[in-house]
Amino acid sequence: MLSSRRVRTASESLGFLLLIGGILVALNVVGFFVHHRLDLTEKGLFSLSDGSRKVAQRLTDTLEVTAYFTEDLPPPHNATERHVLDLLDEYRAASNGRLVVKLVRPDTDDEKEQAERDGVVRVAHTTVRNDSVQQVEGYRGLVLRYLDRSEVIPAIESTEGLEYQLTMKIKELVGDRTPIGLLGGHDGPTLSKGLSRLRDCLPTYDVREVSATSEIARDLRALLVVEPRTPLSETELRYINQYVMRGGSLGVFGGSMKIDLEGFDPSAQSVDTGLNRLLRRWGVEVREGLVADARCGRVPMPSRLGIPVLVPHPVIPIVRFDEAAREHPATFRLDGAHLPFVSPLRLVPTNDSQIRVRTLARSSDEGQSWTYEEASVSLRPRPPQEWRMEGPAGPFPLIVAIEGKLPSAFGGSQTPSGQMSAPDAGAENAAPEAPAVEAPARAERDVRVFVVGGSFLLRDEIQGPQGHGETDCNLSGPLGVALNAIDWLAQDDDLIAVRAKNIADSPLDVPQNVRQAEQDALEAHRSALEAAAQGDEQTAEARVRERDAALERGKRALEEWDARKARYRWGNMLGLPAAVALFGVVRWQLRKRQRARLSL
Repeated sequence: MLSSRRVRTASESLGFLLLIGGILVALNVVGFFVHHRLDLTEKGLFSLSDGSRKVAQRLTDTLEVTAYFTEDLPPPHNATERHVLDLLDEYRAASNGRLVVKLVRPDTDDEKEQAERDGVVRVAHTTVRNDSVQQVEGYRGLVLRYLDRSEVIPAIESTEGLEYQLTMKIKELVGDRTPIGLLGGHDGPTLSKGLSRLRDCLPTYDVREVSATSEIARDLRALLVVEPRTPLSETELRYINQYVMRGGSLGVFGGSMKIDLEGFDPSAQSVDTGLNRLLRRWGVEVREGLVADARCGRVPMPSRLGIPVLVPHPVIPIVRFDEAAREHPATFRLDGAHLPFVSPLRLVPTNDSQIRVRTLARSSDEGQSWTYEEASVSLRPRPPQEWRMEGPAGPFPLIVAIEGKLPSAFGGSQTPSGQMSAPDAGAENAAPEAPAVEAPARAERDVRVFVVGGSFLLRDEIQGPQGHGETDCNLSGPLGVALNAIDWLAQDDDLIAVRAKNIADSPLDVPQNVRQAEQDALEAHRSALEAAAQGDEQTAEARVRERDAALERGKRALEEWDARKARYRWGNMLGLPAAVALFGVVRWQLRKRQRARLSL
C-alpha cells in the first residue's frame, strides 16, 4: 500500500515536471517565431513608439546598421550594447526585415581603422582593476547606411533618448524633410544668429527664411514668427492671414517686447508689431509687459567678493503643466519648463463655435505672479528684495493653442481694386493703400496656431554652448516645448511621442510636508518683498527669517524622504530575495516533514 502510494506520488511529480517543461519549450519555440514583447513601463521605454514604427515601415530599401562595440566595457557602458541591440531588433521587426544589423567587435587594427573611417570615435573609459584606476579605450557607436547616404552616432553616451536619435537619423537618410518657414526681417533672430541650435535640432525639417511681403509658398507646413522687433506692414499681415486661411499653421513666439541682453543693464522694450490684428480675431492677444513669478529660475549675480552667486530671477517664470496640458501634443508628457522673458496673453471672447482655444500654461496663482507693464523693463539680476510686486496680479495665460476653421482676420477676400468684399470690425484700421490679397473668408480646413508670449524657449541664449546637432538637444526643458510645438504645427505628431520617451521618468510624489515647507517659504518670500517695497525693513527681515526657517524645515524633510527612499531601495534589493529564500526554506521543511510521515 505504502509502496504504491510512493509510486503514484513520484509519477504525479514527474508528470507535472514534464508538463511544465513542455510548456516552457513550447513558449520558447513560439517566441522564436513570433516577435512580441510586453512593455509595462508608463512611457513604453522598452518598445518602439508608433512614430518610430511608422518610420521603419516606410523603408523601401535595405537599411544597414553597423554597431561597433568593444567587448567587456566597464560600467555603466557594459549594459549599453544589450540595450542597443534590443532596440535595433525592434526596428528590424517593424521594418519587415528591411533593417539589417551587423555587430562588429573592433579588436584588430584593421577593424579599428574601419570604425574610425566610418566616423565612430574611440572613447576612454575609467575603471578600477587590481586596486588601481585605469583607462580603457573602446568603441560604442553606430553607422547607418541607406542607398548612397550614411549617418553616424560617433559615441553612444547614454541609452536615454537613443530611440529619438535613431528615428531622426532614419528620417534624414530617407530624405523625408518637411518644409517650414521662418519669417525674416524685422531685426528678429535668424537661423544663423539666435536660432542656430533650433535649426540643428530640426534635422528632418527644411527650415527656410521667408518674406511675407509677397505670397507665402503653400508647400510650407508651418510659418514661425519669432520676436519681430519692428512693426509688420499691412501687406505682411494680409499675406500671413492668407497663408493661414489656405490651411497653413502659424507659430507666434513673442511679439510685444524686444529683449536686449547685451550690455551692463539688459532690458525689454515694448513694441507694437501688429500681430494682434491677426491673433485677436482668433481668440487671443499678446499683451505688453513681462510676467514675473515667485516660482522662477536663478541666474548668477556678481558679488562684492567677485564670486557670482545665484539669485532668484522672477522674470524667468517656471511653469508647471497640469494633466490636461500634458496630453496636448505641444506639451506632451512634459512636467514643466522655464519661460524666460515672457509677456502675458489675454483670451479674447469670440462667438465663433469653430474656434477652439486651449490654454496650456499659466503663471502662478494670485499673490505669486505679477506683471511689469512699463515701456522699458530692466532685466538686470539683483537681490530678491529689489524686485517689487507693483503690476497686476496673476495668473496669466502664457501658452495658448488654437485649432479650427478660423475666420479671416480681415473679413474676406479683396477685389483687385483693393476693396474688401466682406468687411468687418477687424479691418477698420486697414490702410487705404493696402494691396489686393485674396483670402477665403474662413480657413479651407482645420488649421493650428500656437502662441507664446516670448521667444527665449527656442533661442540660443538659454540652450547653452553649441553641441553636436540633435544629439545634444535638451528635450526636457523649454526647447522640448518648442520642438513639440513645431511638430504639432507641421502635423508631424509621430515625432512627439518618440521625443517624449527622452524625458526622464517622473520622480516619486513629493511628501506633503516637503511641499508645505516650500509653500511656506514662497509665502514668506512674497511677504518680504511686499514689506521691502513699503519700506518696512523690520517686517521684511522677520519674513526673511521665516523663509529661512521654512527652507530649513524643507531640507530636513527632504533628508527624511531620502532616507525613506533608501530603505525602499534596499528593501527591494534585499528584502524580496530574502522573502523568496524564506519561502523556499519553509516549503522545503514542509516537504521534509511530509516525507517523514510517509516513511512511518
